[in-house]
Amino acid sequence: MSTATRRATFAVITIATALAATACSSSSSPSASSSAPASASPLAADSASPSASKSAFSSAKVAVKAQPVGTVRLGLPGGKVSAAFDITGLAPGIKHAVDIVPGSCAQPRSDSALVSFPTVTDDDFGNLKTTVQSTQSGLRALPGNAVLVVRLSDGDSRQQKEPIACVPLPSGVPDGSPVKVQPAGSTKREGDATVAYDAATKTYTVKVKATGLAANSRHAAHLHQGTCTKQGPVLVMLGDLTADDQGVIDMTVKVPDQSAQLTGATYLNIHLGDGSQILSKDKKPTPLFQPLLCGPVTT
Repeated sequence: MSTATRRATFAVITIATALAATACSSSSSPSASSSAPASASPLAADSASPSASKSAFSSAKVAVKAQPVGTVRLGLPGGKVSAAFDITGLAPGIKHAVDIVPGSCAQPRSDSALVSFPTVTDDDFGNLKTTVQSTQSGLRALPGNAVLVVRLSDGDSRQQKEPIACVPLPSGVPDGSPVKVQPAGSTKREGDATVAYDAATKTYTVKVKATGLAANSRHAAHLHQGTCTKQGPVLVMLGDLTADDQGVIDMTVKVPDQSAQLTGATYLNIHLGDGSQILSKDKKPTPLFQPLLCGPVTT
């Protein structure tokens, strides 16, 4: 096993280990101003714990942006559509169905596939960097009024078939230029947060305001070590954040009993599923681990 492979495998195992506590302790969402339960340890392991810093962390503002992000380069070699993916902000280790469907990124008709591709798989850091060719051949141009979609997973349920990333198709024959990935759907997801640490009370206070979520939905949220483009283990568990009937999250969460402070590269991640949904029984990320919003915490 190569050094890179060992590092990637360690990262996803550590993420799963840290999140296992969330899956067991997030059966109820926090109130508008609540404390995470003391039983939900925010420390995955010594290697994933916030560490002391000479310049003590006190507070930071975080701009969280919709995930995933990246580009796709499209081609038409030998009458097949080729798609070269360079996408970050996906769920580690998840397989995705990929299709070209009618419609737009705001309203993809995901129940009808015009062109299909082999399944693609995210790496252990939540990145998709691979090239595939369509199963159909004999194509002379890209379909008109259509988009390429990456679905939540390769499963058969309606939720698993939902697009999580979308690429508008250029007309005619593609020239291989990168096309920006867009979130699928008509609602724009975005938000801001403030992360503060009180050394006297050893408490983190995290205020989150985000829009564009599904009405009355619940989402697991964590402070992680690493970056949005190279995901790492959990440092602080924030419990579940709940959107109102307008799809707005406006919550303040307090996490007590934290003796150490954030240092180095850290990020805030808001997931598609709640704490009970993002890990499988064998403690691996599920498709609902998919990040919806992510932003760096400057320490």
